[in-house]
Amino acid sequence: MSPSYAQATSAWLPSDPPQPDKALLATKEEVTVGKHQHSPSTIGQDSQKVVVVAQGQGQGELTPPLTPPGEKEDSIAAAEGVRRRKVGKSLEEEDDDVPGKGFVQSLPGTVSAERYVPEDLDKRIYKPWVPRANIAATPEHPYGTTAGGYAEKHKDEPVLAQHVAFFDKDRDNILWPLDTWRGFREMGYSFFWCTFAMCVIHFFFSWFTTPNRILPDPFFRVYISNGHRSKHGSDTAVFDSEGRFIPAKFEEIFTKFDKGNKGGLTFREGVQLIHAQRQAVDPIGVAAECFEWASTYLLIWPKDGICDKESIRTVYDGSLFYLVADAERQRSQARLAARKKMGWLEWCVDSVPGPWRGWGKENKAGNFEWRGEPSL
Repeated sequence: MSPSYAQATSAWLPSDPPQPDKALLATKEEVTVGKHQHSPSTIGQDSQKVVVVAQGQGQGELTPPLTPPGEKEDSIAAAEGVRRRKVGKSLEEEDDDVPGKGFVQSLPGTVSAERYVPEDLDKRIYKPWVPRANIAATPEHPYGTTAGGYAEKHKDEPVLAQHVAFFDKDRDNILWPLDTWRGFREMGYSFFWCTFAMCVIHFFFSWFTTPNRILPDPFFRVYISNGHRSKHGSDTAVFDSEGRFIPAKFEEIFTKFDKGNKGGLTFREGVQLIHAQRQAVDPIGVAAECFEWASTYLLIWPKDGICDKESIRTVYDGSLFYLVADAERQRSQARLAARKKMGWLEWCVDSVPGPWRGWGKENKAGNFEWRGEPSL
């Protein structure tokens, strides 16, 4: 009979092996209130204190905590909803200690050499790779759209829901096809474009947002609470699968495709973005991205041909829609006043709807600076 493993290795064991501290093997933590023989450190801001009592050692003999104090404070902060930065090492020292340092983001002769990804973005905005649930944050606007109290009024809505909140006038979280048509019309789109946009949005997105996800909605309604299900491929990835806004992905739009660092995109650069972001065998996603970029450019319609970064950002959280609608109302009032002075033939020509109606206009509204107080 062959010897067991313990018998075979017994000759190699030391004669007096070190014994572990019994106080570390059998301990329990009791949360008590009041003073004790040894005053432990207070955790948190309340009067509760942690005392460690070891079996057989008597009360008051403290043993090392099972969780390091720094991690315990971080867990308490997370439970309280408080974000704390760890202090101690500088950023330079942390960079030296982080594994994986020394990589390259692009290689000569490849497509990555033509598309720059910012490396210092974390020094301009806090954790840009972490999605923002309710604000469209950029280094220029790290707290989202604060003008007019927009971020505060919509703090309980995901950014994707804010993107379509303008169309939901009754705030029931359901978009009817007529809601979409009226919203586009309020922003000055032509009759034909409003109808086309309504058909595209509700035909492709309604089924995916229905609560049952089995049968399509007979009225082609879009349920805003399930808007994250309508995320399509070949997009910019600024919205993640949960409808949150990712600042790093938004910045990549301009570092990769803003040629000359103009602070915005021309229509051609937007087309180049769509071509670069397209995915294989995804015609629906590419078509949806083309529709979205065309709608955005028609909405902003810059005189210099450059859709600036701030206007595009406010399209993502929907705050620009209110400004454009407010400016369009003022233009409509001025147009009605001018039509009163027209002759009957000129009035008939001006009243004919067409695809050109509402295209040749400036919609940036002072680079999104609230001069009045448009209805939100």
